[in-house]
Amino acid sequence: MDDVCFALEDGGVSQDGWPVANAESIGPLLELHHAQPWLMGDNPSWLHSNAMSPLIRAIISRKTYFLEGDRHFGFASATKLDDDANLFTDFTYRARRAAQRAGFHRSDANMLTAAATELHGNILEHSEASDSGYIAFAATENAFEFVVADRGIGVLRSLRQNPKFAALSDAGTALELALTEGNSRFADEPDRGRGFRPIFIGLANVSDHVRFRSDDHARELIRAPDGAIPAHTSQKPTAPGFFSFVRCVPIQ
Repeated sequence: MDDVCFALEDGGVSQDGWPVANAESIGPLLELHHAQPWLMGDNPSWLHSNAMSPLIRAIISRKTYFLEGDRHFGFASATKLDDDANLFTDFTYRARRAAQRAGFHRSDANMLTAAATELHGNILEHSEASDSGYIAFAATENAFEFVVADRGIGVLRSLRQNPKFAALSDAGTALELALTEGNSRFADEPDRGRGFRPIFIGLANVSDHVRFRSDDHARELIRAPDGAIPAHTSQKPTAPGFFSFVRCVPIQ
């Protein structure tokens, strides 16, 4: 996905002759749509999204979508979830049930859902474009993934509203600060800036790949074979707003 985005950003690269790629995870697929939405609208022949095609169509049309079967999918816009308590309850119930069917214990399934809905709250509070936000999840045997994204002001512009960070100019540093507990755009509210705690603490035992992207940087945490989860920040092609992807696997 990164290679595709870099190639498109550089220009002068034709999609003709690109090798066929199979989308097997909603994280890279939806991030590609987030960074290059026009690409998905063209239904590129080189990208086979298979069972995830209806999910992409739902995101493009902003229509709530659920599928249950061998694979479980769900999508809802941030504002619809905020406006409709019944939809919010239904969405969280379906996500929790999908996680349990993927092999997660009930307590871990609850934490997964809590982490996703906490990030949903961040869209409403910080993006300044909540109508662009959404949550999507996918569950297969032994894996649960969710994406929470918006096309709002992004982390750098958000943090700079706090006088403490007014001079901040680097999106990578802003992303690292935003993911550190206690940092927020709200200078006079010390209890803010705790929205990522459910991911880093509650999901520490089950998270396999976590990726956050804003402006021209991404920060990733990928579990190593020895169980460590090192984090690294790297520069990426510019993308709007904030994109978060979490992939978890159940404890064996």
